[in-house]
Amino acid sequence: MNGPATLIILLILVLWLPSCQSVQRNIDVISMERKIDTESPDYEICSSFTLTKKAVVDYFSVAKEVSGDEFHHESIILPCKYQGSMKIDDTQFQWEIFAGGSGYLYNKSIEKRYLCKETCCKILTGLC
Repeated sequence: MNGPATLIILLILVLWLPSCQSVQRNIDVISMERKIDTESPDYEICSSFTLTKKAVVDYFSVAKEVSGDEFHHESIILPCKYQGSMKIDDTQFQWEIFAGGSGYLYNKSIEKRYLCKETCCKILTGLC
């Protein structure tokens, strides 16, 4: 294969390969705090639930953003969570991650729901 055919194949590869790369976002966790609803009868299960700032960044990098309907049907909201604020690519957000793998990311104009599924659960052991 010489000439124009090779050139066309190279052009297709040059245009197609960058789309295979994942989008890297700049995530900076500004604050975080642990919250446990001690009024809930099963709050003892929260004793081993811990997150670090790195785990929060990992969560919002690999958890699956889902629709409100999917979140409603699949999420598990336990009486313990971490919450705080972060910047993603210079946009300020509030966030929450519950034991069990459900999460929210929101500000005045955006509300996103996340579920920690297979890949996320493998990376963040102890969350799911």
